[in-house]
Amino acid sequence: MVKADVVIVGGGPGGLSAAEAAAQGGLDVIVIEQNSEIGSPIRTSGGSFINELQSLGIPESLYHPIKRGRFLSPKNSVTFKYDKPSLCIMDVRRVFQFLAERAVRAGAKIKIKTTAIEPILENNYVVGVKMKDFWGKELEVQCRIVIDATGYRACMAKKAGCHIGFNRFGVGAEYDLCAPFYDQDEAILIVGSQVAPAGYAWVFPWGGSRVRVGVGIIHPDSRSNPDEYLERLIRQSSAFGFNLNGAEPIEYHFGLIPSDGLCRGFVGNGIIAVGDAAGQSSALVGEGIRWAIVAGRMAGEVAVEAISVNNHSREFLTRYEKRWWTKHGKNLRIAHEINKRIAGWSDEKWDKGVEMLKLLTPDQFSQALGSNFTAGWVIRLLSANPMLIKKGAKGFIRGLLSRTS
Repeated sequence: MVKADVVIVGGGPGGLSAAEAAAQGGLDVIVIEQNSEIGSPIRTSGGSFINELQSLGIPESLYHPIKRGRFLSPKNSVTFKYDKPSLCIMDVRRVFQFLAERAVRAGAKIKIKTTAIEPILENNYVVGVKMKDFWGKELEVQCRIVIDATGYRACMAKKAGCHIGFNRFGVGAEYDLCAPFYDQDEAILIVGSQVAPAGYAWVFPWGGSRVRVGVGIIHPDSRSNPDEYLERLIRQSSAFGFNLNGAEPIEYHFGLIPSDGLCRGFVGNGIIAVGDAAGQSSALVGEGIRWAIVAGRMAGEVAVEAISVNNHSREFLTRYEKRWWTKHGKNLRIAHEINKRIAGWSDEKWDKGVEMLKLLTPDQFSQALGSNFTAGWVIRLLSANPMLIKKGAKGFIRGLLSRTS
């Protein structure tokens, strides 16, 4: 029987950040990752925000700044130019491995090619994990707290009985291309029924000659297959004003992200869920990496506090939930409400929506994409753009804020 203070299931950004925080607090930490490489397979486009990544200590060498963002609807478009870029596209694999290196330097152990089977329960407490190594040998590791970082599957939390699972997902398909003639300064978002029903498409450069082209569709809002729309988008790239001449695929990515919003509860006796396993991503644009890093750090810190007083109960661990809700809950609730509304928009409504976007400054646009919906942001937005009031946006925004207060 292997023993540890904390076992983290899942070697993504949430799990690795939790491992670093817990190990820094002096705990014996083991990370279990089923794949043979941290950061693979890639399941995300890597879009993020420079200020946020800087605050999280992510080196600038691991992301590509965007100087121009273009948003396209069927019959309309708007372009935002950035003298000082705020948007960026991450080198996802290298970011994940950078987080793994930080966790290892803090003292965490990482077991790759190891699959967690189920949590070990005693007297309604999670006290360990059953797992299987690469050769099929079953092992058990005993611990005081398990952190579930298994993504949308939330495998450990569901089997422990503290998670009911998700019903609504963003389903994304993406090619990572070598595209010698694509403009590396410009990222593009595209909406409309012919491109991505109940979702959006993206074209994200990430340095050199590499560009990620993908389509994400919300299921079950639509049951369309994103792969079919992705192939069509690449064939018709010139019609949308981006150059894929001579482009060839280097990788194919496919992934799911929960779009149900935050879970009502993401702790139990001896177990904590982080990142996608707790619904801690922005449903607005399906962006979760930076949210998972923040959640992982919070979870690791609370694990240190819980073990220091030998209290692993749900009641104690809810301090993690409370901290998360206080700091980020409102923004992510608003992002979820907006996502539910716009997922059903017609092409005509999207064209009108782009007219509203034209009233925003580049910074206001990036703040909205980043789900930074503070009361101050709304007040500044409406006062700086009185035309939004005339166009009915005031009631829309106030309605969202009232629903999430």
